[in-house]
Amino acid sequence: MKSTVARRYARALIELGREDGLYEQYGRELRTIIPVFKGSPELSRMLINPMYRLEDRFALMGRVAESLKISSVVTRFLDTLIETRKLNLLDDIGEAYSRLEDDIAGRLRATVEAAVEPNEKTVLDIKDKLRTITGKEVMLTFKKDPTLIGGLVLKIGNTVLDGSVRNQLERMKEKILEGVV
Repeated sequence: MKSTVARRYARALIELGREDGLYEQYGRELRTIIPVFKGSPELSRMLINPMYRLEDRFALMGRVAESLKISSVVTRFLDTLIETRKLNLLDDIGEAYSRLEDDIAGRLRATVEAAVEPNEKTVLDIKDKLRTITGKEVMLTFKKDPTLIGGLVLKIGNTVLDGSVRNQLERMKEKILEGVV
């Protein structure tokens, strides 16, 4: 439910941005303001607390937005989140917005997990294969996970392709146990 609501808000903002031709700017502004709220939970609590007058909360949000040079559209969007008490979804909204932004730009974000950092040729090969399969520009990030022993785990959205030695050993173990039982 939480992610559905976050996607709706993200979609509303990105549609405004597409109409204005400024959706990338709005995304940058969201990515600028999210760490401010993460770093200051008391600010977030104050902005959603109905004990404070709504006008005062809007004024506070306006000062924060002005100091960060946030556009009036994104500031009004944040005011809407304050008014509806959905400011706690801002991180999820930012993630959903980034995914929508990637869709518009024809980008695909993927994560490669490996026991050791892959060499440049391996990274380029993975990007090329994904680009060929999806027809999208591939943004690849790497995470080191020594527990994998060897091989790679590729994560694209909710899809996980596990080619790790650890996974292969687990599957062998399961097959052996199936044969024994």
